[in-house]
Amino acid sequence: MKALPIEVTMVGLKPTVAAKIDGQDVKLVVDSGAFFNSLTASFALERNLKPAKGEYTGSRIPEAQATVITGVAGKVKVSPIVQADTFEFAGLNFKAVPFLTTVSLGSASGILGQNFLRLMDVEYDLTNRVMRLVQVEDCDKADLAYWVKPGAGYSIIPINQMTPERAHIVGSVFINGTKMRAIFDTGASTTFITKRAAAKAGVKVDDAGVVESGATQGIDARRIQTWVGRFPSIKIGDEEIRNGRLTIGDSSADFFDVLVGADFFLSHRVYVAKSQQKLYFSYNGGPVFNVPRPQAPVTSAPDQAAQP
Repeated sequence: MKALPIEVTMVGLKPTVAAKIDGQDVKLVVDSGAFFNSLTASFALERNLKPAKGEYTGSRIPEAQATVITGVAGKVKVSPIVQADTFEFAGLNFKAVPFLTTVSLGSASGILGQNFLRLMDVEYDLTNRVMRLVQVEDCDKADLAYWVKPGAGYSIIPINQMTPERAHIVGSVFINGTKMRAIFDTGASTTFITKRAAAKAGVKVDDAGVVESGATQGIDARRIQTWVGRFPSIKIGDEEIRNGRLTIGDSSADFFDVLVGADFFLSHRVYVAKSQQKLYFSYNGGPVFNVPRPQAPVTSAPDQAAQP
């Protein structure tokens, strides 16, 4: 088992890492919910990056090959593909690397996605501002929560096999006892449940105590209405949060029920064992979920971040 530590800088609730594109220093968001590396369209234009060969798509980068992506709203967006001559990250050097193009990402120039991250096991220790790329050998039956002290609690949940076509970290969580399909997504600042899934768990946006919390958007640049609701039971692995609040979004996405976001990763140490199709995590402390300030008070029951 060999681990390569990489320094992480948190920009709000966004984990970012340093890299170089064609020799220029860039900041990339570590996005375990993105299936492919991306660069902002503005950065691609400024650096005059070459388009990948393909038919003209009408994008601002002509003759760009394109693919389709889906975001938190569930909408489809065409994303042109460009090519960087060189990509340097964590002491590794790559040539002729394709990147999707995407909307503005604030101070970041792009996204580090699952086409890179899924190639090995990844440990997210965001509390200590570090992630680790882990190469494992003969560890099929090993307990990979190596940091947990004897007698301390931690969780293991199965995740789907990760492939180029299905590169997300997908597992199951239980909301009010109802099994939900969850994507563990460091690119989502806060944990999020769809309006449809919340209703399935018995919480509707017109219920008493559920309040509007404005609009949000994902990589598809579509804005959706959100609410904050309280859920009697949120169970992830062996941890159960009682009377916890979650953001509810009016999303038509059908490939997930819940996005487990960077707020969860900040309050936990998480090891994505692609090699075993398992997710290991332990609670570090602090609030498990970060929700926007509601426009009106919700019920007074306190949030509880339960340890295993």
